[in-house]
Amino acid sequence: MNQTVKRIVDILFQDVIENEETNALHEELMNNCQEHFQDLIGRGLSEDEAVAEVVESLKGMKDVIGQYPKKTSGHSSFSESGECDEEACFAFTGADTLKAETTDQDILISPSADGAIHIRCDDPEGVKAEQIGNEVRVTGGKKSDKVSASFQFPEGEDISISGILNMVGKAIRNVATTFQGGSPIIIEVPDGQMKEIELNSRSGDIECCCAMARKMTVRSTSGNVTLQPETEKTAEKLMISTVSGDAEVHGSALEGEATSMSGDVTVDGVFETLEMKSTSGSIEFNGSVINAAASTISGDISVTVENTAVKQVTGKSTSGDVEIYLPHGLHSVHAECSTVSGDCLSRVSDAGMAATVQIRAKSVSGDVTVQ
Repeated sequence: MNQTVKRIVDILFQDVIENEETNALHEELMNNCQEHFQDLIGRGLSEDEAVAEVVESLKGMKDVIGQYPKKTSGHSSFSESGECDEEACFAFTGADTLKAETTDQDILISPSADGAIHIRCDDPEGVKAEQIGNEVRVTGGKKSDKVSASFQFPEGEDISISGILNMVGKAIRNVATTFQGGSPIIIEVPDGQMKEIELNSRSGDIECCCAMARKMTVRSTSGNVTLQPETEKTAEKLMISTVSGDAEVHGSALEGEATSMSGDVTVDGVFETLEMKSTSGSIEFNGSVINAAASTISGDISVTVENTAVKQVTGKSTSGDVEIYLPHGLHSVHAECSTVSGDCLSRVSDAGMAATVQIRAKSVSGDVTVQ
């Protein structure tokens, strides 16, 4: 089967709702085009020339296929009753990549029961979706108008670094409340079978309870991000970020990154490398890791390592406390602890600079504990 011809035919049907009739037409047209292509090659045409002839022969089919119901028309077989008259519904098969983006709507991801990707929104105009090859693209249907809002630094507020950063976070949240949230977008994906999932929302929360895709990217500006898969699966790369929302991860990845500006970062799971950052929020990790780094300016840091294969842990805060808890059974540890105006406590036996496990814990005005 020539893949270029296959792609051309698939594009003709990418917006058409799949049913017995359209599937039969799709299959028949695919077979005819492939046979036509092979016949042209047999006549001595080059592959490019044969493809051009196939495209020419399909000119009239676009109008024919255009008469069938579209996926964007708001109807599919997703609902239990088989009808979606008052909501937007979509169903896609054969896809392993999901990319969703919305302005003010929450995104909720859960496992699919039948191996297909299903998308639903209570508002018929609340979501648009299409499949291009192996990728499903989802876009929030409503764009809310921004209500004018002003922000001034209140009198009497703390003007330290911590106070300023907290005020920035409040300013972002104030702006976020000027947007009216639309109906949530609910997406079901094949559990444990996704190659990539990318989710983006400006002011909506994102919650994902499906198994990790090989690559997970989740971003929200003022909303919270929560990853809590019901099925264990290790991602190759995990990246989640928020500006003023909290970032929470309960899962595993070879390479993980979780960041927030004024929100808290909470992670538990199994990682080879993990980087956690916040500006004015706290950071907490519980789990197994080989290399971990946590940094914040005005928040506290708490890292609890459960595995003895750990190699390096770094915790840095400017005005917060730093606590690193290591598992029993570590015999070769070097801990560098420092603070300017806080207390410093290390309860590990230092094995010197060449130790297998390297710990660095630092704060300016907070307490530092390693044990």
